[in-house]
Amino acid sequence: MGFNSCFDIIGPIMVGPSSSHTAGAVSIGRFVYEWLGGVPDWTEIMLYGSFADTYQGHGTDKAIVGGLLGMEAASHSIRESKRYSIKEGLVVKMNPRTDIGWEGHPNTVHIHANRSGYFTAIEGVSIGGGLSEIRSINGEAVCIDIPADSNIKQIADTYKSRLAGRL
Repeated sequence: MGFNSCFDIIGPIMVGPSSSHTAGAVSIGRFVYEWLGGVPDWTEIMLYGSFADTYQGHGTDKAIVGGLLGMEAASHSIRESKRYSIKEGLVVKMNPRTDIGWEGHPNTVHIHANRSGYFTAIEGVSIGGGLSEIRSINGEAVCIDIPADSNIKQIADTYKSRLAGRL
């Protein structure tokens, strides 16, 4: 995925200080939400690189949780997503992995989530300007581009169809 204009770099309309740490993070969480067909019952969020180092200050934790709740990057509710997660019954374990030497992309997250007995493990990276990529689903390498302000439900449904039977 590349940048087509300066507006791709500036990023989308969003809540938060950083298109990488907020808008891109929301879209990764939202992909998991759409992949599972709704709010997970529980999730473990493992943050790596810059995500792990700055997640509280940049609101990456709130952004990912907001996405897991089905919120969009421009939603002002993202600021209160942790409170909303409690209301929704979403159990969240935030696990910033600062204890390891990380060689991968600096804005990487692994999300393990379960909804009604269906478990999924998804790796995503936020590449800037609100753009993100899903790099693996349940251990299988994929390359799913998520442009800023895209229809994430449609993207998730398309890849569910393509990957049916393999995952």
